[in-house]
Amino acid sequence: MNKDLVNRRNTKTWIKMNDDSKSHIWREKFISEHGGRFEKNGKYWEWQTLYNNDETINEPIETQYEFTDSSGIKYLVTNFSKFCRENELNKAAMYGVMNGTRNHHKGFVCKKLTQK
Repeated sequence: MNKDLVNRRNTKTWIKMNDDSKSHIWREKFISEHGGRFEKNGKYWEWQTLYNNDETINEPIETQYEFTDSSGIKYLVTNFSKFCRENELNKAAMYGVMNGTRNHHKGFVCKKLTQK
């Protein structure tokens, strides 16, 4: 079974893992060959590879932004919505600052930092 096609819908491998009457057997066989695990994603199964300490490779990448206010105080932000609520900022305007379509909002400017 091709591990590159296991998560691509409507391929032979994907159909064996999801729509076949013996799909649970195929998933067990696939895991014994390639490792990893299957997790339910909606109504279908998705295979995820594993590495050290049982962590998945498909974890979302956390993006960090550095916002600077008009007085020069810098804020390291990972939770954008919470930051906007705490500082009474308009999220749409702040997205414009983050994307570069606006220069500032209420004195806040933004710099995107490297991703983890």
